[in-house]
Amino acid sequence: MSETVLPLIRFEGVTKRFHAVTALENVSFDVQPGEFLALCGENGAGKSTLMKILSGVITDYEGQIVVGGQTLKLTGTRDAEECGISIIHQELNLVGDLSVAANIFLGRELRNSFGLLDDRRMEQEASALFEPLECHIDPRQPVRTLRIGDQQLVEIAKALNSEHRMKSRSAGSAGQSSPILIMDEPTSALTESEVERLFRIITRLRQRGVTIIYISHKMDEVFQNADRITVLRDGKVVKTLDRTATTPREITGLMVGRDIGESHFGAGREPGAVVLNVQNLSLPWRGHVRQWRLKDIQFSVRQGEVVGFAGLMGAGRTELLECLFGASPESPMGTIELNGFPVKFDHPEEALHSGIAMVTEDRKRFGLFTTMNVREHITLSSLDQTSRAGMISAARENAAAGESIKSLQVKTAGSSAPITSLSGGNQQKCIIARALRTEPKLLLLDDPTRGIDVGAKAEIYHLIDDLCRKGLAIILTSSELPELIAVCDRILVLCEGRITGEFHRGKFTEQDLMEAATASSLVS
Repeated sequence: MSETVLPLIRFEGVTKRFHAVTALENVSFDVQPGEFLALCGENGAGKSTLMKILSGVITDYEGQIVVGGQTLKLTGTRDAEECGISIIHQELNLVGDLSVAANIFLGRELRNSFGLLDDRRMEQEASALFEPLECHIDPRQPVRTLRIGDQQLVEIAKALNSEHRMKSRSAGSAGQSSPILIMDEPTSALTESEVERLFRIITRLRQRGVTIIYISHKMDEVFQNADRITVLRDGKVVKTLDRTATTPREITGLMVGRDIGESHFGAGREPGAVVLNVQNLSLPWRGHVRQWRLKDIQFSVRQGEVVGFAGLMGAGRTELLECLFGASPESPMGTIELNGFPVKFDHPEEALHSGIAMVTEDRKRFGLFTTMNVREHITLSSLDQTSRAGMISAARENAAAGESIKSLQVKTAGSSAPITSLSGGNQQKCIIARALRTEPKLLLLDDPTRGIDVGAKAEIYHLIDDLCRKGLAIILTSSELPELIAVCDRILVLCEGRITGEFHRGKFTEQDLMEAATASSLVS
């Protein structure tokens, strides 16, 4: 890249504080026009905060941002969109009860000559936006009915719509000629084929002159696509490097400030008695050509054992855990035994009282209580431990929360800080802490490290290993095969709702798992 090219974006001494927490401190670096810049760092490093400033979500900060030679002065996200800046948030920013088309055009709806909403035209244009995304989503469908992977694609279509409308205006009105697309962990819920599709789309966007700022913890994605990599740690810029002049190991070392090396888990673990036994579990899929979300599922989990479930998006991983936790919208068929006794849960509360806890894959929709502080969030499911005579003991609640914050190394200004003030990774730690405070016999972890940085992942892996050695039974789902291979004693593979493979530690490879994940479920 020529050194004479003027930067499209220049961050100059950007500082942002949330009460006593300094999220960003004197951040300065630049982004070139048409560049794919990867922004890396641990959770809480300040990446998302910086991008929220650039996209107009946060307007109160110190320092300045220069875009296209002009100092950026945004009063909100609408101003950013007028400047050709769009963001796809890690936590999806969609309205579940509205249709796909309504979400894409939210705030900039199309109207007919009478001033009424032109639903048909918006649906047509939404369908056109999905064509380059190589997907077939009904624009009339409510967003809440979509799985996370499809919701991500709606977010991308929404950003592409903003970019299209910016380019349709005169070039001078925007103050800069290159649209800017910020992607905050956009592949966290996508399958391998969907990720490949996304990067084909990104390649086409770059050919159209779109500048990409890409936040990711996945080094394979970063090193496959980035021009340069900027690393943040503790709210400060550590270094910006050309992708060809560095290595994944160097980048992760800069992110965490230490060499995390290669971790191996499970050595010496000895599973005990059977905690969970599932026989012929089936879950109907009414009105769908496949008829069954899950069919004839059989497996067991022992004390001190991690059983992993692999599978592509839609294979049934989440549905299986929901059945075990009493959270399925349909009643499953078959037999579930807990410690040798048959159980049937109609509500998650019943599962909790029986010793089963679950960490959901969808943190924003099902895991967070945004009006609560950190202390309340952690202790919510274990109020019996913090109460006396039906009244919550502040001392007990503070002690319990403090213990969890310390053991899981949650980065927070204090236990009374709003849960929304924490980074996504630290919010996830609080959700795990809440589950662990119930002292479960069986812990269900549904893709628990989605959107979490490499350092925090290593901490969670160590936590899982420690819990297992203390006798806890764990079921883990993950979209990352290396994660399952590193952590699990056994891995079961789902394809279209059926188990198509079972592998034991030391006898599974990524190729084995992928072959089973793409096998036909029609084979009995």
